[in-house]
Amino acid sequence: MQKLWSVFFGLVLTAIFALCAVSPWVGWWLPQNVSSYGGDVDALFYIILAITGVTFVITEVLLVWFMYQYAYNPQRKARYVEGNHRLELVWTVATAAVLLYVAFTQVNVWENIKYQGRMPEPSLTVQVTGRQWEWHIRYPTPLDVFDQPASLEKPMAWAEAPEIDDVRTSNELHTWVGAKVRIYLKTEDVIHSFGLPNLRLMQDALPGKTIPMWFKATAANTQWNEAAGRCEEPADASRRWEIACKELCGGGHYRMRGRLYVHPNEDDFRAWLTYRLKAQSSHEPEKTPSAAGTPVASNTKE
Repeated sequence: MQKLWSVFFGLVLTAIFALCAVSPWVGWWLPQNVSSYGGDVDALFYIILAITGVTFVITEVLLVWFMYQYAYNPQRKARYVEGNHRLELVWTVATAAVLLYVAFTQVNVWENIKYQGRMPEPSLTVQVTGRQWEWHIRYPTPLDVFDQPASLEKPMAWAEAPEIDDVRTSNELHTWVGAKVRIYLKTEDVIHSFGLPNLRLMQDALPGKTIPMWFKATAANTQWNEAAGRCEEPADASRRWEIACKELCGGGHYRMRGRLYVHPNEDDFRAWLTYRLKAQSSHEPEKTPSAAGTPVASNTKE
């Protein structure tokens, strides 16, 4: 009977491993990558997954074998073993080597994503503010206000002090394919975490701090429809890219969600921005796509 428990445990672990193995083919895997540096992030993920996966399988196989081989037997007495210093040294050195390898492998990826000195000159500057429970997003007008050499130090000041003619949206981040987007992230209350799964980007928003981050999208998922006054919704649900708060921030955390809209080119983005600015200036409700893809009125102000 004792050996049956080890067999049952082994079958459960085998089923879990099988589910993990088939998950990429049934849609239980990473969301579509549309970021210029997403491939590097995914490569790190797969390296770590391979190391931990192989270690997990070996460990669990040994565990099940020991459970089966040394199941309770009243005729057998336990034997006291002090340990094996050589074996302990081997697995300590092996673990340290793996951790060092992962650390050195991820350094360049981390630098390219997080270090301000490595961030490219932006094509688009955006300020994002998290508050319970929504994302407020501002765009400067005109868009090229920071392109002049004398303005190179102004984006951070602009991020700290809103301008009256800024374009404002709620829970919508718009850009275009190939744009180098610089985001200045803030929070008005508690800690939030600005997450863009399809861009492989996440950054905590900390009270009292303005934190720069950047990305470049490589694929489009919308197009501006001037006649309808809204962005077209993709038919494929996998191309509806989410903005998520990844830090528990209160009772409404579950609904602190937004959408990432990537236009096919800058002209299409500017057409949307111009319409948004006119709607904002006229105090008329703007038509924005609902979750079902039908226009709904929105006149949220910051």
